[in-house]
Amino acid sequence: MEKMLRNKWTISFFVFPALLIYMYVLPIPIIKSIYYSLFDWNLIGTQIFVGLKNYSDLFINDNIFMMSLKNTLIFSFGCIVLQLPLAFLLANLLNGGVRAVNFFRNVYFFPVIISGTSVGLLFLFIFHSDMGLLNMMIRALGYTGFDKDWLSDSKFAIYGPIIALSWQYFGYHMVIYLTGMSTISKDTFESAKIDGVNGAQMLLHITLPLIKPFIIISLVLCLTGSVKAFDTVISLTGGGPAHHSDVLALHMYNTAFVQMRYGYGSAVAVVLLMMNIIFSVTLSIFAWERRS
Repeated sequence: MEKMLRNKWTISFFVFPALLIYMYVLPIPIIKSIYYSLFDWNLIGTQIFVGLKNYSDLFINDNIFMMSLKNTLIFSFGCIVLQLPLAFLLANLLNGGVRAVNFFRNVYFFPVIISGTSVGLLFLFIFHSDMGLLNMMIRALGYTGFDKDWLSDSKFAIYGPIIALSWQYFGYHMVIYLTGMSTISKDTFESAKIDGVNGAQMLLHITLPLIKPFIIISLVLCLTGSVKAFDTVISLTGGGPAHHSDVLALHMYNTAFVQMRYGYGSAVAVVLLMMNIIFSVTLSIFAWERRS
């Protein structure tokens, strides 16, 4: 078996089918999206080549796109602020010798396996104006003037999906940080205690620097995941009210498959792809420079 596994032809034989599937579901659709973004096409009629007109219309004539771009940046920043600090603090607590650590780790990780649509519907019953848990608690406490239709409020609507997605994935990042913390030798902390280092100093000057690669990975995953968020948003707010919670992925869907402007929707998809690439490469370069 070991001799066979060292054979490059044998390895290629087993890898090739998976590589074909990977090529079919990732690079080929990306290339086709870039190609279709250069056309005016409704999926049925004749493709009309328009060059970069779809892209110029996005940034010059499409107010909904600009609002979606702004909301996507707010959405990404909000998810990072809510998810990562909470995940890090919980990971640090669980790594400090809490009893039943496996139980708490599984409980916090459980929302990750729930679909985004289900999470959106769950929080719909929390933020609902009439039967929502949030308004019911506000009224029960006697603060009736503070209850409102949260998801119809143009100022709050974008924050509903942010809270929902952050609740779903903070446990995912907590597990990443726990994995990083498990690689730190216990002798390091014991030596620090002998030298009189307190808990806060160990957290800032020992734990944080040593798990920096895991933090970068977590940051990239959180950023790219929130930039392309779709299912939670469409199930919770649908992009409303008046596109105030619209994000790029939802705008792409509405343009391509609801309005049947497939070429224009492909241009939105390409912009979304470029944002993910730019964010990922920038964070990777930053991490490499800090490491060197």
